[in-house]
Amino acid sequence: MKHTGRHTGAFLLLFLTEGDNYGGKLLQKCEEELPINPIDSAILYRTLKKLEEEGAVKSYVDTSGRDKPIRMYKITAIGKKKLEEFHIDIEEKMKNLTFFQEKYKERKDQNND
Repeated sequence: MKHTGRHTGAFLLLFLTEGDNYGGKLLQKCEEELPINPIDSAILYRTLKKLEEEGAVKSYVDTSGRDKPIRMYKITAIGKKKLEEFHIDIEEKMKNLTFFQEKYKERKDQNND
């Protein structure tokens, strides 16, 4: 079963709380830090665009210290509120998923007897 990246925005906002960053570096963080990474570059940039449209992130062009300008992303106050909403949503889903795992294990153990 393939994951769709339903919580991509949550991960990107979480990573942006560490400081402003650009798309390529955010993608690298997803690849390195997420245990199961459902995020590719198309999903990442689509999600950043959506977050920007919602006012959760702002982008700007950084020309300092690089050969060419690069688009940077910064979390906003709206983004911090949205991150809290993601936290609550994920916490609630975790309760249901934990329930599922426990019940499944019980049933599997019962069926093996």
